[in-house]
Amino acid sequence: MIATRQDLIKKYLDYFKIKKHHHLPSASLIPENDPTVLFTTAGMHPLVPYLLGQKHPLGKRLVSVQKCIRTGDIDEVGDTTHHTFFEMLGNWSLGDYFKKEAIEFSFEFLTHVLAIPKEKIAISCFIGDQDAPRDKESEQYWKEKGIPSERIAFLPKKNNWWGPAGETGPCGPDTEMFYWKPASPAPKTFNPHDENWVEIWNDVFMQYEKTKIKAILADAVNALIDKEKGLNKELAEIILNTNKRIIVVTNANPQEIKSKLQNYNFEVFSLLKEPDKSNPKYFKELLEKYNLSPHEVIYFDHKEENVKSASQNNINSMLYKSNAQVKEFIDNTSGNYISLKQQNVDTGMGVERTLAVLQGYEDNYLTSIFQPLIKEIEKLSTKTYGKNKEETRGMRIIADHIRAATFIIGDNRGVKPSNIGQGYVVRRLIRRAIRYMKQLGISPGNIPALVKKIIPLYSDYQELHTNKAFILQQLEEEETKFNKTLESGIKKFNELAKMHKQIIPGNDAFLLFQSYGFPIEMTQELAQEQGIKIDLEGYNTEFQKHQDLSRTSSAGMFKSGLADDSQATRKLHTATHLLNEALRQVLDKEIKQRGSNITPERLRFDFNFPRKLTEEEVKKIEQWVNLKIQASLSIHREEVPLADAVSSGAQHEFGGKYPEMVSVYTVIDPSESRGWSSKEFCTGPHVANTKELGSFKILKEEAVAAGIRRIKAIVA
Repeated sequence: MIATRQDLIKKYLDYFKIKKHHHLPSASLIPENDPTVLFTTAGMHPLVPYLLGQKHPLGKRLVSVQKCIRTGDIDEVGDTTHHTFFEMLGNWSLGDYFKKEAIEFSFEFLTHVLAIPKEKIAISCFIGDQDAPRDKESEQYWKEKGIPSERIAFLPKKNNWWGPAGETGPCGPDTEMFYWKPASPAPKTFNPHDENWVEIWNDVFMQYEKTKIKAILADAVNALIDKEKGLNKELAEIILNTNKRIIVVTNANPQEIKSKLQNYNFEVFSLLKEPDKSNPKYFKELLEKYNLSPHEVIYFDHKEENVKSASQNNINSMLYKSNAQVKEFIDNTSGNYISLKQQNVDTGMGVERTLAVLQGYEDNYLTSIFQPLIKEIEKLSTKTYGKNKEETRGMRIIADHIRAATFIIGDNRGVKPSNIGQGYVVRRLIRRAIRYMKQLGISPGNIPALVKKIIPLYSDYQELHTNKAFILQQLEEEETKFNKTLESGIKKFNELAKMHKQIIPGNDAFLLFQSYGFPIEMTQELAQEQGIKIDLEGYNTEFQKHQDLSRTSSAGMFKSGLADDSQATRKLHTATHLLNEALRQVLDKEIKQRGSNITPERLRFDFNFPRKLTEEEVKKIEQWVNLKIQASLSIHREEVPLADAVSSGAQHEFGGKYPEMVSVYTVIDPSESRGWSSKEFCTGPHVANTKELGSFKILKEEAVAAGIRRIKAIVA
């Protein structure tokens, strides 16, 4: 019997090593250079460049145990299976094997290695839609393994499609494996809505890339502009509110069209003469003029021949019949799906959920992963787990949230509680746990006792042990801060609930946040318990006046990321390497990277340094980088053994975990005695020559933590 998480992990890694997979260490919970997500939600994050076609130093077959944080379904935490922090077992094929082998490996591991009876397994596959066809291949391979057709269900994208992790990136259909958890025989037919069927493994077939829509091509005459009534203002407002680039396409005189659109900042495209919109060459010229790819635009037109013409250029197009139809088309087209250069496999099996299945529990919190923590909560609260429904739910929330906060703070890119971004999520988790601790009668100051039960369970994550003092310090400080205002805040909330009865105004909800430290989600939870609502729109209005990030940042989404592989992002990524070396040249040879975040607009770089930089130092750093840009230095990528990369002087993140083979980017520089200006561990992407950067400018230098500074910069 598998008794511990270590047993399960070892069996998994050993099995896939036999299948010629190389072990990839768990990446940080804080994604590097990726602003699309606040946390690593899956093993795919550090592998995005390789899913898009870049060669991985370890080869085409990988296996990993990845630390993950997901907050999207945090309201479900408290039941038997949902967790904020979890570990994901995964095996990867980067353009090597595909559906047949992936399903074969999954079936063999479940039924032979873990000895799960085939009779207790059911399968779901992707049903197909306008983006991808029905997954008949997976169905056939499962049938070949002895899974009957009545145990295979076809489900839509919301159930059987994974990714992308952010707005854009690799994604694809998946096939999921379910386990019948009761001791009784499983029913003959699989009903995916029956909660007795628990998902334990997911094979994702990443064969697509979701791309971002940059522009809307709008038909002019008879759609946006009516010959008799003039401008179709309703349609103009619909496309204006998308905040996309709007290009009005027409066969008519562009000046006439512009006169109708004088109140709108829309571009107008017309060839005036042949070819017209019914000729595919028209759209080819349009795309070339605006430097757009077909998958970056969508189009609507009132003539079917024009729609067909655009479609021949692989533009997602629709026939215009009504304004409402256009709005629905836009709402349902957040991005287009294009085939990747290679077909990939990304699988995921949750350690917590699988261990519960193997140990015969329907409740994950009864497994060896959680029991030491649950027993400590029982001891501190003098309550019994499983005796009372609400008390048991509270115990699960405390265990989950304190464990998640411990891992986030203890990460090598550890995050302190704050009111923005990742720090806001940590604060929300800790304060929600404290509220439930108070409800269970646990006296203040006992969070360290819980942490001391968590860390020994994870001997394989050295960062938790190294950063133990920091974890305890941050949790103790946050508990002290919140306990000072918790009781008075709850009292104030009850007063507001009594006063308003049905809906608490946004400014009052913000008062609870600003004066009492209540995350808005906690206020919403309190309101729900009393059957009233929060004016969330009003709250966000107040919140925006005081913060740079809205509440959506805490849900995990920023503007864009490395998955878009844009030229702007490549430039800033390369500039970050030069900045990293410039800091060591100008300030201190011992400077190390402590975090990085890149968008197409700017770079953000964190590093260790004890004080504020002088104006002269900032100027020298800028000059050093710009001299390297002006020198037109070429950039070289190579894959080398980890030990060789370290001994060669290649820079790498402080405390980072790396595989046995790593990718190194070097800025070749004949003027340097060592032959290079910058050499770093990195997965890319980068420009080919520094001259492509143009010029480098530091916008801001500031402190972000004790001994940690941050620089924000641009290239132009």
